[in-house]
Amino acid sequence: MDSFYDAYSATKQPSFQSLEDALENWKLVFNTPPVQPRGLVNTGNMCFMNVVLQALLYCAPFYNLLWGVKASVAFSFKATTPLLEALIQYVHEFKHDRTPLAKLITALDEPFVPENVYEALRKKNVFQTLRGQQEDAQEFMSYLVDGINEEISSILGAHRLSASLASGAVVSPGAVSDNSSWLEVGHHNKPLHIRDSSETVTKTPITQIFGGLLQSTLDVPGAVSGGGSSALGFKGKTPQSSNREAFQWLALDVSSDGVETIEDAFDQFVAPETIEGYMNWRGESVTATKQILLERVPPVLVLHLKRFVFCPNEGVQKVHKFIEYPANLSLSAKWFAKTAEATRHRNAKYKLSGVIYHHGEQASGGHYTCDLLRSANEWLRFDDVDIDCLSSIDDALAKKKDRTAYILFYTICH
Repeated sequence: MDSFYDAYSATKQPSFQSLEDALENWKLVFNTPPVQPRGLVNTGNMCFMNVVLQALLYCAPFYNLLWGVKASVAFSFKATTPLLEALIQYVHEFKHDRTPLAKLITALDEPFVPENVYEALRKKNVFQTLRGQQEDAQEFMSYLVDGINEEISSILGAHRLSASLASGAVVSPGAVSDNSSWLEVGHHNKPLHIRDSSETVTKTPITQIFGGLLQSTLDVPGAVSGGGSSALGFKGKTPQSSNREAFQWLALDVSSDGVETIEDAFDQFVAPETIEGYMNWRGESVTATKQILLERVPPVLVLHLKRFVFCPNEGVQKVHKFIEYPANLSLSAKWFAKTAEATRHRNAKYKLSGVIYHHGEQASGGHYTCDLLRSANEWLRFDDVDIDCLSSIDDALAKKKDRTAYILFYTICH
């Protein structure tokens, strides 16, 4: 994987004149964050936030993004980036110390309340009623990371537009052609009509850390009569329709009886879906097939295990069964699309770097804790202000009576 995920030293930060330049020239760094653990105070139903903040702290590329921006840019933050500023201030609450927790002579710093993050969240409309309510860790992580990405995307969008104006390379909106749709030859020489919705996603450090691509293909039976051409100009058969979509984490259904492992969940995720009664281009009712496959995978692969499902008679229920997840995850080639882009990512290998657990019998309420990889062989368990050492990664992999894995973090083996 070295060919497309290069590691750079986190200790050698270049100097930039502006935040825009720092973000535009950002490089992916996998160095382990040299931070001393520190607990987070639960001020009332805030455990869902605490586990996400701890998990992001020990997500090496994300931590190094925040630390690198602060270390390489001399600037004053603006009101347009409250979340980015708050997260940078948050990571600076932690001491730099690589000493294993079990060997620390001095006591850890006192647990604290990440007030800067709370204040930034209050400035976002989606978080106005968040504090003090029991919420979902996955939803919070989505809001938080998406919010930071929106701030960065806005900054980079304006910066790139300004650079284009300065170079005279701007194309007027009316002159832009529809390059997001084209025809190409797919698997077994089948015509494939591609629509790329991912082209509207601004490339940012966040998308480069967590972002991947899916290919969703719709295969509709129906030959073109008389050896003629379809509306797309392809003779003999109506081509498949395929759409590329960006993702920042994958939601895996684990409710089916046949899903007992992460690999089972991936098999189900990519399994073809039959659509009865689909109307083809000739107005005929046919059985179509839809399939979603991986096309590009990110440096940090976040897997959301869909523990909460809606049942018609019981409402939202929790799926309690144990799902086995490996310390080292190899992505099977069968989960990928048959494209040139996908070829570069097939058989990607990942190592487990974090697990967020949900405690409790019900879908509503409960508690959250997490196990996180701090260094090569040091796993820690975080429960708000309490931090414990795990004897080995086996403790993070084992089935537990009082909690179930809800979010998994896998980091690419580079």
